[in-house]
Amino acid sequence: MGDNVSNESTELLSVREEQRRMTRQRIITAARQVFEERGYGQASIGDIAKAAKVNRATFYLHFTNKAEVFTEVYRAVREDQSAQYWSLLGRALAEGRAASVRAWLDGALSWWESQAALLPAIHEAMASDLEVAARWKDQIDQLAGGLEEYLVQFPPARREERRLRVELLMVQLDQVCFRAIVQKVFVIGRDQLLDVVTGLWVDALGLERD
Repeated sequence: MGDNVSNESTELLSVREEQRRMTRQRIITAARQVFEERGYGQASIGDIAKAAKVNRATFYLHFTNKAEVFTEVYRAVREDQSAQYWSLLGRALAEGRAASVRAWLDGALSWWESQAALLPAIHEAMASDLEVAARWKDQIDQLAGGLEEYLVQFPPARREERRLRVELLMVQLDQVCFRAIVQKVFVIGRDQLLDVVTGLWVDALGLERD
């Protein structure tokens, strides 16, 4: 009898946890849609709750504020890249050749193109919300852990500086892609863009030109 009650309680808790997980994911999915349509500043918790078909109280059971749910949206975007994205960059940098870096940048550019609808909200959030900016930096630092294959080539005392160089180049790449893909400030062909950005990385990191 006792075992049956215990099993039923466990199953009930599992069902509730799964329902909670699904509701949280529905909020995140709805939030991305709202951020894409309205941007970060104009999006409200009410908009997100309505799109997710939940009330505000349910939203606050999962997230404390708009910055927190945006961070989860952005985390999901970064997970699309995955740790392999960064390990592949580390491998390309370890090879030390312009062609290897250009091939990686080609794939990175495809990712930015696929995320074009969300990029305006990302940039707006980074500029206007210090909480989002701080969480973004934490994520970048975590992802940069995939650069070991490149960083191990340098003495321990220089590795932090080399990692920072790569992170700053990533920030630059993000800005270039935003201006070229979303705002279309730079009217430049894709191959030319890749050539120019590759040249910047080669010069900044002292890589071998092909």
